[in-house]
Amino acid sequence: MNVFKPVQIGVVILLVLQIAIFSGCDQYEEFTNDPPEITNLTVPVEVEYGETVQLRIRAFDANDDSLTYIWDVSEGTLANDTGPQVQWTAPESSEKMVPSKVVTVNVYVRDGSEKDASKTATILVYSKPYRVAEVLSGTYRLVSKSVHGDPVQVTGTLRLTPTTFTQEFQEILEGEAQSLKQFVTGSYKLIRPFAQSNGTIHWFTQGDPRPSVGTYTWDGRFLALVFRADSTQYIYNRAGPDPEVVETDDAEPEPIDPEPIEEDIEPEPIDPEPIEEDIEPEPIDPEPVEEDVEPEPIDPEPVEELEDEVNPDPVNTDGKPVVITDATFNAEVLDAELPVVLEFEADWCPFCRQMKPIVASVALEHRNTFIIGKLDIDENRRTTEAYKVRGIPAYIVFRNGAEVARFAGAMPKERFIQQILKALQ
Repeated sequence: MNVFKPVQIGVVILLVLQIAIFSGCDQYEEFTNDPPEITNLTVPVEVEYGETVQLRIRAFDANDDSLTYIWDVSEGTLANDTGPQVQWTAPESSEKMVPSKVVTVNVYVRDGSEKDASKTATILVYSKPYRVAEVLSGTYRLVSKSVHGDPVQVTGTLRLTPTTFTQEFQEILEGEAQSLKQFVTGSYKLIRPFAQSNGTIHWFTQGDPRPSVGTYTWDGRFLALVFRADSTQYIYNRAGPDPEVVETDDAEPEPIDPEPIEEDIEPEPIDPEPIEEDIEPEPIDPEPVEEDVEPEPIDPEPVEELEDEVNPDPVNTDGKPVVITDATFNAEVLDAELPVVLEFEADWCPFCRQMKPIVASVALEHRNTFIIGKLDIDENRRTTEAYKVRGIPAYIVFRNGAEVARFAGAMPKERFIQQILKALQ
């Protein structure tokens, strides 16, 4: 036993010496050193073409080794490619209306032992006008067209992609005849500032290098286009077929003749003789009946009630536009003492909203000359169809119960007054 003890002691001493020698070598340090740990990588989710942003990374090394950072981005320009923070510029685009693209960001973190940790992220590079154009894209049906405020009877569609357009239209000629279909194609681009609700468009018709400048208003369903150069305005509906036509077909198959429609709206007879008979339904004593026939002995209270029922405000002395419905059309328009300018409008119509302050101002200034009425086409189908109103805002001038003129479209206040006074000459 005593013989083996020195041998065992020598083996132990030899192992200790080998471990000490190995631990002092670089190989041992590399063998025992852990790679760095990346705790955070900060890159934007999306940027515009040509935009410059900061890319940042945070890393931790358990052995407190010095760290080296190397960046690699698939597209764009790095101001430098080393360090925990670098500046990167997204790729430029000569054409603003271009699709989005994905850029890949790779970053490598290395410690003193040349062990790497890596992280990957992506950035979406987009064009703001192209993004707005994507939202506007779709197929639209033409609701109305007017030139210099006068309606043009035309049907058609507008098809928009993010960069191109196709316009189809067909004019309705006299006698319900139609012209040949016409097609206009080309490209377009949006002009700063870029917004979904409204803005400016440059239209490049195929074969013409000069753009046609127009403005647009969009509410998610209706697209209104205005071209000031030729005073032309269009209203398109992206919801498919015109809902006005569809609902009218279901509710009133042939609401063309105004006489039967008036009879449906006003069940009580309008002729004063029948009305007097209806007001006095219980003339039991013959003597009072004879007295009622006389113009003077009638009780003034029922007479006032009759006037309120037939014509509640024929003079409109307050100067405010009067809300007209199918039910009040006869009494407040056809039987009005003053001429009536009836505006056919709707809440969704941008040109109606544009004319609202003008209409209110003219109604007040000319309250002793004529009345201005406002009729919502969506809620009052019968009157709208009876007078064949296809584009709004539309204005029909009535005097003594008859139509004397009509005009349509948004216009300056002076022209609006001129149109009315010309009709009333």
